[in-house]
Amino acid sequence: MANALQYLVNVAVSLATFLFLARFLLQACRADFYNPISQGIVRFTDPVLKPARMLIPGYRNLDFAAFLAAVLVQFAEPLLLGYGFANAGLLFARALVSTFLLMLMFLRWSIIIAAIFSFLAPGSYHPALRLLDQITEPVLAPARRILPPMGGLDLSPLIAIVVLVMLEMIIPDLFTRFLGLFM
Repeated sequence: MANALQYLVNVAVSLATFLFLARFLLQACRADFYNPISQGIVRFTDPVLKPARMLIPGYRNLDFAAFLAAVLVQFAEPLLLGYGFANAGLLFARALVSTFLLMLMFLRWSIIIAAIFSFLAPGSYHPALRLLDQITEPVLAPARRILPPMGGLDLSPLIAIVVLVMLEMIIPDLFTRFLGLFM
């Protein structure tokens, strides 16, 4: 019974974190607000984010309230699972790092899915694919500027995925080293 409850808490936390991070990325990438998927994400996250924006303003196209909501959901997970409230600073730092890592993973999988569908259904105007293109373009654009034209072959997803995976490997190490300074 405890495993089933733990699983439900993990699913709820993952879904809530995903929605808040998606909202953050949609605004950061200036994705189409009128896309039906964007509208659904806005509808689910607005009850939490509208009041939070009164206290936490955004900056340009960065919605800090959405990112902080994702961090707070990650912060609440160990508490919901009954692990206790030993060190709030450590829990918050862990939640911040795990939220950032989840965002990197979200971007990586978005790039992979968009690249696969660019081969399977080029020029498709499905709302999900259009949204993935809009989310991944700010990540892929720097790689496209570095790489020379390759006759229709776009290797920028490969470069971006390598960089994202490297960040996913480096950030936890930096976090543990940073914590080692204070312990």
